[in-house]
Amino acid sequence: MNKFDVVVIGAGPGGYECASLLAKQGKNVAIVEKNENQIGGTCLNEGCVPAKHYLESATYIAKQSYMQSCGVNTENLSLDINTLKNKKNELIEQLRAGINTKLKKAKVTTIFGTASFESQNSIKVGDETISSDKFVIASGSVHRPHPLLEVDGKQIISSKEVFELQKIPNSVLVVGGGAIGCEFATFFNSIGVEVDIAEFTSQIVPAEDVDVAKGLKRELEKRGISISVDTNVTEFVKNSDSVEITMQTKKGEVKKNYELVLVSIGRAPNTSELNLENADIKSDRDFVLTNENLQTNNPNIYAIGDVITTPALAHSAYNEASVVANNIVNDSTCKALTVIPFVTFCQPQVASVGKNEKMLKAEGIEYTAIKHFYKSSAKAKIKGDDSGFIKLLCDKQNGVILGGTMIGNDTTEHIHQILIAINARLTKDELANMVFAHPTLSESLWEMVK
Repeated sequence: MNKFDVVVIGAGPGGYECASLLAKQGKNVAIVEKNENQIGGTCLNEGCVPAKHYLESATYIAKQSYMQSCGVNTENLSLDINTLKNKKNELIEQLRAGINTKLKKAKVTTIFGTASFESQNSIKVGDETISSDKFVIASGSVHRPHPLLEVDGKQIISSKEVFELQKIPNSVLVVGGGAIGCEFATFFNSIGVEVDIAEFTSQIVPAEDVDVAKGLKRELEKRGISISVDTNVTEFVKNSDSVEITMQTKKGEVKKNYELVLVSIGRAPNTSELNLENADIKSDRDFVLTNENLQTNNPNIYAIGDVITTPALAHSAYNEASVVANNIVNDSTCKALTVIPFVTFCQPQVASVGKNEKMLKAEGIEYTAIKHFYKSSAKAKIKGDDSGFIKLLCDKQNGVILGGTMIGNDTTEHIHQILIAINARLTKDELANMVFAHPTLSESLWEMVK
């Protein structure tokens, strides 16, 4: 039986970060992942990295009409899906090699196979039993299945299969208008595919500010994407070259054929094979339950990332990895940060951080909301898209910045200015007294508070 100080289950962003930090602090650490091709987790292999790579590539095609208006010859501008796929694979290999180097340099032992708990201090990986003083569960998430639409990998797919497409479809129904759904709707729309979105709730990007959701819906519809909220898929029939979908909408029943259906209704914690009950670990709806120090009900077993109820974001998992590593090494009780930026890489981009209006109202905090539109931004016009706005929420009494949301050009980059302002407890007046370069998108934040 192999014995370690700490065993980390899962080599996604949270897992490999936690393992390397622990090993650098002198712990004898093992990390368990199903196979070598899964190093990096969902984020690297079938999530954040390939999705943003596809979206970035499609952006050039989406901008061709603007480029033509500026005198750029865009004749024969098109997308070869197989070349894009090969480039994506190359990118993943490069980044995976970097993760492997990081783990080897830290002297982390990598074990391939499916982990499951045998007891509170041991797991089984294949035929091997591995014991440890402490465990960190970082097994990530899986595609959340639709109650009706079963993924077949051909006509009905999840976000994972998008990266394996060998030809561009003529039409796509995206079932689910959350962050992932809107990103892929943008991708397909940019390369000339007819795209519909069917969202079950009353707004797309349901976790975002209502004004932002309305603005995004308006902008996506301008680009030719058809969006139906309060909509439920009730029936489907597969044909040889299409899928007939029946949807119940606010206006009644709708039937339509699509070459491809993309199911994108979120992610579910990947805990089904862990046999948590063998370690007496408590869970709820497959989420591992933890305290504020990220410990399970067993103080020697921690959980981070998508398997717990914190935001299912790679950067959130990185932070949780750091917290857990520190708590294990120093026997301390650090807590994870709670001011986490949320970013969606559709076009236009959406980003938010800190408190939103719903939270502030629920907490009884008096606030002022300031809104500034990119229509007045020279840089936004130069980039060919002046849609969107910034909304800043400030304490009504002292002007301290409490939260903000953005929709528009590169907002996934600029949201961090509001993140820094929140953490520094800056007021809107202090922000107004700073100097922002011109012409930039960033100066719009200054313009709104000066």
